[in-house]
Amino acid sequence: MTITYVKTELAPADNQLAAYIYFTSDTPVSYSYTVSKRTTSSTSVDFTYTSDLIYGVSQTIKIPVIGLYAQYANNVQVVFKDETGTEVFNQPFSISTVDQVYDKSVIFHLDIEQTDPVLFTSVWGNSWLMQSTGRGYDQNGDLRFNFVSLYHLQPLRIHNGYIYTGSDEDMSWYGRRFFKIDILGNVIFEYDMRDSNGNHYSNTHDLVWDSAGDVYMFGNDSPNRITNTMGQDSLVLKFNDQTGKMIWAKNYTSEYSGSQILNNSTPNDIHLNSLSWVASSPNNEEAVIVHSRSTSTTFGISIVDGSILWVINTGNFNPQFPVNPETIHIDTTGITNYENGAHTVCTTNNSAFAANIDSTVGKFVLSVFDNRSCLDTDEHPVIRPINDDATTDTYSTPPARILFYAVDLAAKTAVEIHTPIELPTTPIVQWTDFMGGVFDHDDYFAIFTNHARSFFISDVNGNMIATIYDVISLPDGAPQFPAEAYRARLFNETELSELITTASITVN
Repeated sequence: MTITYVKTELAPADNQLAAYIYFTSDTPVSYSYTVSKRTTSSTSVDFTYTSDLIYGVSQTIKIPVIGLYAQYANNVQVVFKDETGTEVFNQPFSISTVDQVYDKSVIFHLDIEQTDPVLFTSVWGNSWLMQSTGRGYDQNGDLRFNFVSLYHLQPLRIHNGYIYTGSDEDMSWYGRRFFKIDILGNVIFEYDMRDSNGNHYSNTHDLVWDSAGDVYMFGNDSPNRITNTMGQDSLVLKFNDQTGKMIWAKNYTSEYSGSQILNNSTPNDIHLNSLSWVASSPNNEEAVIVHSRSTSTTFGISIVDGSILWVINTGNFNPQFPVNPETIHIDTTGITNYENGAHTVCTTNNSAFAANIDSTVGKFVLSVFDNRSCLDTDEHPVIRPINDDATTDTYSTPPARILFYAVDLAAKTAVEIHTPIELPTTPIVQWTDFMGGVFDHDDYFAIFTNHARSFFISDVNGNMIATIYDVISLPDGAPQFPAEAYRARLFNETELSELITTASITVN
C-alpha cells in the first residue's frame, strides 16, 4: 500500500485559516486530521476531524483542513485507515500562516471569563464562537476562522453543511448579491435575486428552511427606494435551495397600513429581522415565523404563498395588524413583559420548556432578544405612525434582556412562561438598541449584545457560564458602522463537522 503526499495549498478560497492537503493512494482509504494545539499556550486546544468517506484508488484525495492558528507554524497530523479500519498512514505536516497579512481590525485572541471552568469545558466543548464579521474563535479564545472577502454573514445560519452569506461590496447591511458557500469560502452558486418580473432585491437579516428544503430570506428593494408601497425590509423571498432560483416574493407593506413604529425607526420601516420555522399547527400546516423590529409584531406565514396565518402583537402597540381582518390574532394578555424592537425572535428547544413544545398541535416557545430599544420613563414604547417622520419625543434604551413566550396556536394564546434573563451590568451595561441576539446552544443560550460588544453563555435561569467582553474590534469595524456586528453565536461540533464533510464532498 502506498499513500503519496502531493502538495499543500494554504487559503485556497476565502478562509485564511484553512488549507487543502492533496494525496494519492493505491488502495481505498478514509482519513482524519488534527490541527495540534499551540505550544505557546497551555490552554490551547486541538481541532480534530474524522471523515467517514472512503476514497477510491482513482481519486486525488483533497483534504479540507480548517482551524489553523493565525501567525503560527501549524502542525497538522494526518491519519489514513483502510477499509477494515486499520491505520496505514500517520504523519505530521507543517502549514505556516506566519507570512499571511490580516486586516488591522482582526482580534487574534479573546479573553474568556469562565464562571465554572468544568461546566464551561463541557458546554462550550469543541464549538467555535462565530461572528457575522466572518471570524471564529475556539474555547481558548484563539482565532481559528477568518474570511477576507466583503461578505456579511448576518444570518450565521448553516444548512446541510453550507454557509449562506450576502456580499458587502457596497459597504451596506444589504447584500445586493447572495451566495451559498462552503467553510473554505468556495462559492457553490449565487442566488438569482430577481423575481419573475425582473425586480431586483437585496438580502438582509435572516434565513430559514422548510421541510422541503426551500429557503426563505428577507428582502429589500434594490436600489433602496423606500416608499409607502415598498417599506424598508418588507419582503420575504422564497428560493429553491438547489438552484438559487426565486419561487416567490411577498411584500407585506400594505398589511402594515395604519401601524405604529418605534420612534427610533425611519419612515416606512417595517424592518423584518427574524425568521424561524414551526413544523405544523392544529390544521397540519407548517409555517415560517416572521418578526418585525420596528412594529414589534410576530406572525406566521404559509410556505405556499406567504399569506399571513396568525399574528402575535408581541410589542402590544399594533392590535390592528394585519389589515386582513380574517387573520387569527393570538391573545397576548398572558404576557407581562412585552418586547420592544427585539431581535432573534425564534423557536427554542430548551428542555426547560418541554411541556410547552409540541409541533403536532401548534405549541412552541419563542426566545426573544429584547433590545428594549425605544422606551419612555415608564417603559412604554415611544411610537408614531409608520409613514411619519420621527418626532422629538425623548426615549431611552434600558439594558437588553431575554424573554420567553409560549405560543399555543390551538388555544390562540401567547403567555410569558419564565423569568427574563437579565444580563450583567458590571463592568459594562449590556445595552444595544439595534442588533444582538440569543440562540440555543444545547440546553444553554448563546447571547450577544451588539453595542456593548459582549458575548455570554447562560443557562435558562440567567446563570452565566462564560463571559467575553470586546468581542468585536472597536477602532476598525465595518466602515459604515464602526465596532458593530449583527450577530455572534456558537457553531457546535456537529455543525463544524457537517461543514467539513460537505467541503470534502464538494471538492473531491
